[in-house]
Amino acid sequence: MTTLQLRIKFPPEYPVIYKTLRLDSSFTVQEAIASIGHTINVNPSPDIGLYLPDSKKNLPETQLLSTIDNISTVQYLELKSKKAASSSGNKMKCCSIM
Repeated sequence: MTTLQLRIKFPPEYPVIYKTLRLDSSFTVQEAIASIGHTINVNPSPDIGLYLPDSKKNLPETQLLSTIDNISTVQYLELKSKKAASSSGNKMKCCSIM
């Protein structure tokens, strides 16, 4: 089992802003989101995804963390609403997480 140490940025509604976590590199994005939620005792809503700010893209739920290019060198991954990321052109501030 290989682990990744990643800095996660959380939505404003969460009890923390950033947290560095160790995640199994064989996790899918969806499994990583569940693990992150479990770690901070928050159940993420179904529209929450992992967003890669460096590439300005949402990560597919079924993608393995180990297959994400340069994941170990990114400054942080963002846990955020997929709807907010897809509507960045209109600068929509979104959504209730809980």
